[in-house]
Amino acid sequence: MLPIQITPPPYVPRTEDYRLPCTAAPDLFFPPDGQEQSDEHADRVEAARHLCSGCVMRTECAAWARDHLEPGIWGGRTEDEHGYRPTTRRLTARRPTPTEGAAA
Repeated sequence: MLPIQITPPPYVPRTEDYRLPCTAAPDLFFPPDGQEQSDEHADRVEAARHLCSGCVMRTECAAWARDHLEPGIWGGRTEDEHGYRPTTRRLTARRPTPTEGAAA
């Protein structure tokens, strides 16, 4: 398994003087590939929020996640809190209706 890397959105300053706190521990911001116990999940979310709490880009980061339907923890907010869950709801919204599909 490759390590997780966080690519900052374009609004983040690209200087060596400032590094986003999330880049120090990107695994905290996304669920593991396997099952995660509820206490492990709570600990991971709390640790991610702690890193986010000191970030000057926290508000912009949360807005980015909401606007771009990003999964994971962004701006100290979970998917539920910023309004995105990677479910069939997103897929259903993009699926053409039967009459649209027949017209194509």
